[in-house]
Amino acid sequence: MKISDQQYSLILDYISGELEEQSRVEVETWINSSDENKRAYQKILKKTLYSRWSLKMASIDQDVELKKFERRITAKTRFLSYAAVAASILIVISISVLSLWDTPMFKQEQMIAQTTVIEPGERGAELILSTGEIIDINTAQSQIKERDGSVIQVDSVFGVGYQTIQKNITKQIYNTLKTARGREFNVILSDGTRVWLNAESELRYPVQFAGDTRQVFLKGEGYFEVEPNKDVPFLVNSGEHQVKVYGTQFCINTYDEAQIQTVLVEGSIGLKYSAIVKESRLEPGDLAVVDLITGDLDIKQVNVRPYVAWKDGDFVFEDENLENIMKRLERWYDVKVFFMNPETKSFRFTGDMKRYSKVEDLLYFMEETSDAKFEIKNNAIVIMKK
Repeated sequence: MKISDQQYSLILDYISGELEEQSRVEVETWINSSDENKRAYQKILKKTLYSRWSLKMASIDQDVELKKFERRITAKTRFLSYAAVAASILIVISISVLSLWDTPMFKQEQMIAQTTVIEPGERGAELILSTGEIIDINTAQSQIKERDGSVIQVDSVFGVGYQTIQKNITKQIYNTLKTARGREFNVILSDGTRVWLNAESELRYPVQFAGDTRQVFLKGEGYFEVEPNKDVPFLVNSGEHQVKVYGTQFCINTYDEAQIQTVLVEGSIGLKYSAIVKESRLEPGDLAVVDLITGDLDIKQVNVRPYVAWKDGDFVFEDENLENIMKRLERWYDVKVFFMNPETKSFRFTGDMKRYSKVEDLLYFMEETSDAKFEIKNNAIVIMKK
Protein backbone atom coordinates (compact mmCIF):
# COMPACT_ATOMS: atom_id res chain seq x y z
CA MET A 1 0.00 0.00 0.00
CA LYS A 2 1.04 3.60 -0.49
CA ILE A 3 0.94 6.31 2.14
CA SER A 4 0.97 9.96 1.14
CA ASP A 5 3.54 12.36 2.51
CA GLN A 6 0.75 14.14 4.40
CA GLN A 7 -0.49 10.91 5.98
CA TYR A 8 3.07 9.93 6.90
CA SER A 9 3.62 13.32 8.53
CA LEU A 10 0.40 12.93 10.53
CA ILE A 11 1.55 9.52 11.78
CA LEU A 12 4.87 11.00 12.90
CA ASP A 13 3.04 13.80 14.72
CA TYR A 14 0.79 11.19 16.31
CA ILE A 15 3.77 9.19 17.57
CA SER A 16 5.32 12.33 19.02
CA GLY A 17 2.05 13.31 20.73
CA GLU A 18 1.70 16.60 18.85
CA LEU A 19 -1.79 16.16 17.37
CA GLU A 20 -4.98 17.81 18.56
CA GLU A 21 -7.73 15.51 19.85
CA GLN A 22 -9.70 15.36 16.58
CA SER A 23 -6.65 14.56 14.45
CA ARG A 24 -5.44 12.00 16.99
CA VAL A 25 -8.78 10.16 16.86
CA GLU A 26 -8.71 10.21 13.05
CA VAL A 27 -5.24 8.63 12.97
CA GLU A 28 -6.23 5.97 15.51
CA THR A 29 -9.36 5.19 13.50
CA TRP A 30 -7.22 4.77 10.37
CA ILE A 31 -4.74 2.51 12.20
CA ASN A 32 -7.48 0.27 13.58
CA SER A 33 -9.47 0.11 10.32
CA SER A 34 -7.42 -2.77 8.86
CA ASP A 35 -4.58 -5.17 9.60
CA GLU A 36 -2.68 -3.64 6.69
CA ASN A 37 -2.86 -0.20 8.28
CA LYS A 38 -1.74 -1.62 11.62
CA ARG A 39 1.29 -3.20 9.97
CA ALA A 40 2.11 0.05 8.20
CA TYR A 41 1.89 1.97 11.47
CA GLN A 42 4.09 -0.57 13.26
CA LYS A 43 6.78 -0.23 10.59
CA ILE A 44 6.78 3.56 10.87
CA LEU A 45 6.90 3.30 14.67
CA LYS A 46 9.87 0.94 14.51
CA LYS A 47 11.70 3.27 12.14
CA THR A 48 11.04 6.15 14.54
CA LEU A 49 12.45 4.13 17.43
CA TYR A 50 15.47 3.14 15.41
CA SER A 51 16.23 6.72 14.44
CA ARG A 52 15.70 8.06 17.97
CA TRP A 53 17.64 5.45 19.90
CA SER A 54 20.23 3.78 17.71
CA LEU A 55 21.75 6.55 15.64
CA LYS A 56 24.65 8.76 16.66
CA MET A 57 22.74 12.02 16.87
CA ALA A 58 25.49 14.43 15.87
CA SER A 59 26.60 12.73 12.64
CA ILE A 60 24.26 10.72 10.44
CA ASP A 61 25.12 9.30 7.05
CA GLN A 62 21.71 9.20 5.38
CA ASP A 63 22.69 6.56 2.81
CA VAL A 64 24.18 4.19 5.40
CA GLU A 65 21.35 4.62 7.90
CA LEU A 66 18.69 4.12 5.25
CA LYS A 67 20.28 0.81 4.26
CA LYS A 68 20.52 -0.22 7.92
CA PHE A 69 16.86 0.55 8.41
CA GLU A 70 15.79 -1.35 5.27
CA ARG A 71 17.75 -4.40 6.44
CA ARG A 72 16.12 -4.26 9.88
CA ILE A 73 12.56 -3.78 8.72
CA THR A 74 11.65 -5.93 5.72
CA ALA A 75 8.84 -3.97 4.15
CA LYS A 76 6.59 -5.45 1.46
CA THR A 77 6.05 -1.98 0.10
CA ARG A 78 7.86 1.30 0.46
CA PHE A 79 5.83 4.12 1.92
CA LEU A 80 7.89 6.96 0.52
CA SER A 81 10.46 7.71 -2.10
CA TYR A 82 14.15 7.39 -1.17
CA ALA A 83 14.49 11.12 -0.68
CA ALA A 84 11.41 11.33 1.52
CA VAL A 85 12.56 8.48 3.75
CA ALA A 86 15.99 10.03 4.12
CA ALA A 87 14.39 13.32 5.09
CA SER A 88 12.08 11.59 7.55
CA ILE A 89 15.06 10.07 9.35
CA LEU A 90 16.27 13.57 10.12
CA ILE A 91 12.80 14.69 11.18
CA VAL A 92 12.13 11.93 13.68
CA ILE A 93 15.41 12.48 15.51
CA SER A 94 13.86 15.54 17.10
CA ILE A 95 10.84 13.64 18.40
CA SER A 96 10.57 13.65 22.18
CA VAL A 97 10.96 10.20 23.68
CA LEU A 98 8.68 11.25 26.52
CA SER A 99 5.93 11.99 24.05
CA LEU A 100 6.48 8.59 22.45
CA TRP A 101 5.84 6.86 25.74
CA ASP A 102 2.67 8.87 26.31
CA THR A 103 1.13 7.83 22.98
CA PRO A 104 -1.77 5.41 23.57
CA MET A 105 -1.01 3.24 20.55
CA PHE A 106 2.66 3.09 21.51
CA LYS A 107 1.81 1.83 24.96
CA GLN A 108 -0.14 -1.01 23.35
CA GLU A 109 2.96 -2.01 21.38
CA GLN A 110 5.11 -2.83 24.41
CA MET A 111 5.74 -6.57 24.52
CA ILE A 112 8.63 -7.17 26.94
CA ALA A 113 8.12 -10.60 28.51
CA GLN A 114 7.76 -10.13 32.27
CA THR A 115 6.44 -11.81 35.39
CA THR A 116 7.30 -8.97 37.81
CA VAL A 117 6.70 -5.21 37.74
CA ILE A 118 9.96 -3.32 38.35
CA GLU A 119 9.49 0.15 39.79
CA PRO A 120 11.96 3.03 39.28
CA GLY A 121 13.97 4.42 42.17
CA GLU A 122 12.85 7.30 44.38
CA ARG A 123 14.10 9.81 46.92
CA GLY A 124 15.24 8.45 50.25
CA ALA A 125 18.28 7.91 52.46
CA GLU A 126 19.60 7.20 55.94
CA LEU A 127 21.26 9.89 58.04
CA ILE A 128 23.75 8.58 60.61
CA LEU A 129 24.35 11.08 63.43
CA SER A 130 27.61 11.53 65.36
CA THR A 131 26.11 9.41 68.15
CA GLY A 132 25.54 6.50 65.76
CA GLU A 133 21.77 7.01 65.74
CA ILE A 134 20.23 6.25 62.31
CA ILE A 135 17.47 8.49 61.01
CA ASP A 136 15.28 7.12 58.20
CA ILE A 137 14.54 10.12 56.00
CA ASN A 138 12.44 8.38 53.36
CA THR A 139 9.36 10.02 54.87
CA ALA A 140 10.69 12.07 57.79
CA GLN A 141 10.33 15.80 58.24
CA SER A 142 11.85 17.09 61.45
CA GLN A 143 14.55 19.09 63.18
CA ILE A 144 17.39 17.36 65.00
CA LYS A 145 19.91 18.90 67.36
CA GLU A 146 23.46 17.59 67.14
CA ARG A 147 25.97 17.38 70.02
CA ASP A 148 27.72 20.62 68.98
CA GLY A 149 24.44 22.56 69.02
CA SER A 150 23.91 22.53 65.25
CA VAL A 151 20.34 22.13 64.02
CA ILE A 152 19.71 19.61 61.22
CA GLN A 153 16.68 20.21 59.08
CA VAL A 154 15.49 16.86 57.69
CA ASP A 155 12.93 16.86 54.91
CA SER A 156 12.18 13.94 52.59
CA VAL A 157 11.33 16.37 49.76
CA PHE A 158 13.92 19.16 50.10
CA GLY A 159 16.79 17.15 51.59
CA VAL A 160 19.04 17.66 54.61
CA GLY A 161 20.32 21.08 55.69
CA TYR A 162 22.47 22.43 58.55
CA GLN A 163 22.19 25.54 60.71
CA THR A 164 25.38 26.02 62.70
CA ILE A 165 25.32 27.73 66.08
CA GLN A 166 28.79 27.47 67.56
CA LYS A 167 31.69 29.34 65.94
CA ASN A 168 35.42 28.59 65.92
CA ILE A 169 35.06 24.95 66.92
CA THR A 170 38.22 22.95 67.50
CA LYS A 171 36.88 19.41 67.18
CA GLN A 172 34.71 18.23 64.31
CA ILE A 173 31.90 15.73 64.63
CA TYR A 174 30.64 13.84 61.56
CA ASN A 175 27.39 12.82 59.96
CA THR A 176 26.99 10.27 57.16
CA LEU A 177 24.32 10.31 54.46
CA LYS A 178 23.72 6.92 52.79
CA THR A 179 21.52 5.97 49.86
CA ALA A 180 20.57 2.37 49.12
CA ARG A 181 19.95 0.87 45.70
CA GLY A 182 16.96 2.56 44.10
CA ARG A 183 17.37 5.72 46.18
CA GLU A 184 18.84 9.22 45.70
CA PHE A 185 19.08 12.24 48.00
CA ASN A 186 20.72 15.61 48.55
CA VAL A 187 22.26 17.63 51.34
CA ILE A 188 23.31 21.24 51.93
CA LEU A 189 26.44 21.25 54.08
CA SER A 190 27.12 23.85 56.77
CA ASP A 191 29.22 26.00 54.37
CA GLY A 192 26.41 26.11 51.77
CA THR A 193 27.89 23.45 49.48
CA ARG A 194 25.22 21.32 47.79
CA VAL A 195 25.72 17.60 47.19
CA TRP A 196 23.49 15.15 45.31
CA LEU A 197 24.03 11.44 46.00
CA ASN A 198 23.18 8.83 43.40
CA ALA A 199 21.91 5.35 44.30
CA GLU A 200 24.09 3.11 46.50
CA SER A 201 26.33 5.97 47.63
CA GLU A 202 27.64 7.44 50.88
CA LEU A 203 28.95 10.84 51.99
CA ARG A 204 30.71 11.39 55.32
CA TYR A 205 31.16 15.05 56.31
CA PRO A 206 31.65 17.35 59.33
CA VAL A 207 28.55 18.88 60.86
CA GLN A 208 30.64 22.07 61.00
CA PHE A 209 33.92 22.59 59.16
CA ALA A 210 36.99 23.54 61.18
CA GLY A 211 40.61 24.22 60.33
CA ASP A 212 42.19 25.30 57.06
CA THR A 213 40.38 22.78 54.80
CA ARG A 214 36.85 21.48 54.23
CA GLN A 215 37.12 17.72 53.77
CA VAL A 216 34.41 15.18 52.92
CA PHE A 217 34.58 11.47 52.06
CA LEU A 218 32.65 9.89 49.18
CA LYS A 219 31.70 6.36 48.18
CA GLY A 220 29.61 5.69 45.08
CA GLU A 221 28.65 8.76 43.04
CA GLY A 222 28.09 12.38 44.01
CA TYR A 223 27.48 15.68 42.23
CA PHE A 224 28.93 18.75 43.99
CA GLU A 225 28.17 22.47 43.79
CA VAL A 226 30.86 23.84 46.07
CA GLU A 227 30.53 27.16 47.88
CA PRO A 228 33.66 29.16 46.97
CA ASN A 229 36.15 30.02 49.71
CA LYS A 230 39.69 30.58 48.46
CA ASP A 231 41.07 30.63 52.00
CA VAL A 232 39.57 27.25 52.97
CA PRO A 233 39.77 24.78 50.05
CA PHE A 234 37.16 22.04 49.67
CA LEU A 235 38.53 18.49 49.39
CA VAL A 236 36.65 15.36 48.29
CA ASN A 237 38.37 12.12 49.30
CA SER A 238 37.81 8.60 48.02
CA GLY A 239 40.58 6.30 49.17
CA GLU A 240 43.85 7.89 48.00
CA HIS A 241 41.97 9.80 45.31
CA GLN A 242 41.48 13.46 46.22
CA VAL A 243 39.81 16.34 44.40
CA LYS A 244 40.74 19.87 45.46
CA VAL A 245 38.03 22.35 44.59
CA TYR A 246 38.32 26.01 43.72
CA GLY A 247 34.59 26.82 43.67
CA THR A 248 32.92 24.72 41.01
CA GLN A 249 30.46 22.05 39.85
CA PHE A 250 31.64 18.50 39.20
CA CYS A 251 30.73 14.84 39.54
CA ILE A 252 32.78 11.97 40.99
CA ASN A 253 31.97 8.32 40.24
CA THR A 254 33.68 5.65 42.35
CA TYR A 255 31.35 2.71 41.62
CA ASP A 256 33.97 0.79 39.62
CA GLU A 257 36.58 -0.79 41.90
CA ALA A 258 39.17 -0.52 39.10
CA GLN A 259 38.76 3.17 38.28
CA ILE A 260 37.47 6.55 39.45
CA GLN A 261 35.87 9.07 37.09
CA THR A 262 35.75 12.81 37.70
CA VAL A 263 33.99 15.13 35.25
CA LEU A 264 34.16 18.93 35.58
CA VAL A 265 31.04 20.89 34.60
CA GLU A 266 32.26 24.39 35.41
CA GLY A 267 34.96 26.12 37.43
CA SER A 268 38.28 24.50 38.27
CA ILE A 269 39.47 21.51 40.28
CA GLY A 270 42.80 19.90 41.06
CA LEU A 271 43.04 16.12 40.93
CA LYS A 272 45.49 14.13 43.05
CA TYR A 273 45.08 10.37 42.89
CA SER A 274 48.14 9.38 44.94
CA ALA A 275 50.26 10.94 47.66
CA ILE A 276 53.36 10.73 45.45
CA VAL A 277 52.02 12.43 42.32
CA LYS A 278 51.53 16.09 41.50
CA GLU A 279 48.11 17.67 41.28
CA SER A 280 46.52 17.74 37.80
CA ARG A 281 44.20 20.65 36.97
CA LEU A 282 41.01 20.05 35.03
CA GLU A 283 39.21 22.43 32.68
CA PRO A 284 35.41 22.56 32.22
CA GLY A 285 34.32 19.62 30.05
CA ASP A 286 37.25 17.45 31.13
CA LEU A 287 36.73 13.83 32.13
CA ALA A 288 39.53 12.38 34.26
CA VAL A 289 39.73 8.60 34.61
CA VAL A 290 42.16 7.15 37.15
CA ASP A 291 43.09 3.49 36.71
CA LEU A 292 43.41 2.23 40.28
CA ILE A 293 45.36 -0.84 39.17
CA THR A 294 48.03 0.75 36.97
CA GLY A 295 47.92 4.26 38.44
CA ASP A 296 47.46 5.79 34.98
CA LEU A 297 45.51 9.03 34.56
CA ASP A 298 43.63 9.83 31.35
CA ILE A 299 42.08 13.28 30.78
CA LYS A 300 39.93 14.13 27.77
CA GLN A 301 37.20 16.54 26.70
CA VAL A 302 33.67 15.09 26.67
CA ASN A 303 30.02 16.02 26.52
CA VAL A 304 29.39 16.16 30.27
CA ARG A 305 25.63 15.55 30.15
CA PRO A 306 25.73 11.72 30.02
CA TYR A 307 27.86 11.81 33.18
CA VAL A 308 25.73 14.22 35.23
CA ALA A 309 22.18 13.90 33.83
CA TRP A 310 21.15 11.59 36.70
CA LYS A 311 21.23 14.61 39.03
CA ASP A 312 18.45 16.22 36.97
CA GLY A 313 16.37 13.04 36.78
CA ASP A 314 17.56 11.69 33.40
CA PHE A 315 19.40 8.71 31.99
CA VAL A 316 21.56 9.73 29.02
CA PHE A 317 23.53 7.24 26.93
CA GLU A 318 25.94 8.37 24.23
CA ASP A 319 27.26 5.43 22.19
CA GLU A 320 27.46 3.45 25.44
CA ASN A 321 27.73 -0.33 25.63
CA LEU A 322 24.88 -2.37 27.05
CA GLU A 323 26.94 -3.75 29.93
CA ASN A 324 27.56 -0.26 31.37
CA ILE A 325 23.95 0.79 30.78
CA MET A 326 22.65 -2.23 32.67
CA LYS A 327 24.98 -1.53 35.62
CA ARG A 328 23.28 1.84 35.98
CA LEU A 329 19.84 0.25 35.75
CA GLU A 330 20.78 -2.35 38.38
CA ARG A 331 21.49 0.37 40.94
CA TRP A 332 18.53 2.59 40.16
CA TYR A 333 15.83 -0.06 39.69
CA ASP A 334 17.37 -2.38 42.33
CA VAL A 335 17.40 -5.41 40.03
CA LYS A 336 19.79 -8.16 39.00
CA VAL A 337 20.94 -8.42 35.38
CA PHE A 338 21.98 -11.63 33.64
CA PHE A 339 23.59 -11.80 30.19
CA MET A 340 22.87 -15.16 28.54
CA ASN A 341 25.06 -14.27 25.54
CA PRO A 342 28.31 -12.38 26.30
CA GLU A 343 28.36 -10.65 22.90
CA THR A 344 25.25 -8.65 23.82
CA LYS A 345 27.32 -6.76 26.42
CA SER A 346 29.04 -4.84 23.62
CA PHE A 347 25.84 -3.69 21.87
CA ARG A 348 25.90 0.12 21.83
CA PHE A 349 23.07 2.62 22.28
CA THR A 350 22.44 6.36 22.24
CA GLY A 351 19.37 7.69 24.03
CA ASP A 352 17.76 9.90 26.65
CA MET A 353 15.03 8.95 29.12
CA LYS A 354 13.59 10.02 32.45
CA ARG A 355 14.96 8.12 35.45
CA TYR A 356 11.49 7.81 36.90
CA SER A 357 10.11 6.01 33.83
CA LYS A 358 9.32 2.31 33.90
CA VAL A 359 12.25 0.13 32.97
CA GLU A 360 10.05 -1.70 30.45
CA ASP A 361 9.96 1.45 28.32
CA LEU A 362 13.73 1.53 27.92
CA LEU A 363 14.00 -2.23 27.38
CA TYR A 364 11.37 -2.03 24.65
CA PHE A 365 13.35 0.65 22.82
CA MET A 366 16.57 -1.33 23.05
CA GLU A 367 14.92 -4.56 21.97
CA GLU A 368 13.29 -2.96 18.94
CA THR A 369 16.52 -1.28 17.83
CA SER A 370 19.06 -4.07 18.34
CA ASP A 371 19.58 -7.84 18.30
CA ALA A 372 19.06 -8.06 22.07
CA LYS A 373 15.99 -9.60 23.68
CA PHE A 374 14.92 -8.83 27.26
CA GLU A 375 12.83 -10.74 29.79
CA ILE A 376 11.88 -9.70 33.32
CA LYS A 377 11.68 -12.56 35.81
CA ASN A 378 11.44 -12.26 39.60
CA ASN A 379 13.08 -8.84 39.86
CA ALA A 380 15.79 -9.81 37.38
CA ILE A 381 16.40 -8.73 33.79
CA VAL A 382 17.57 -11.56 31.52
CA ILE A 383 19.27 -10.49 28.27
CA MET A 384 19.58 -12.81 25.28
CA LYS A 385 20.51 -12.52 21.65
CA LYS A 386 17.62 -12.72 19.20
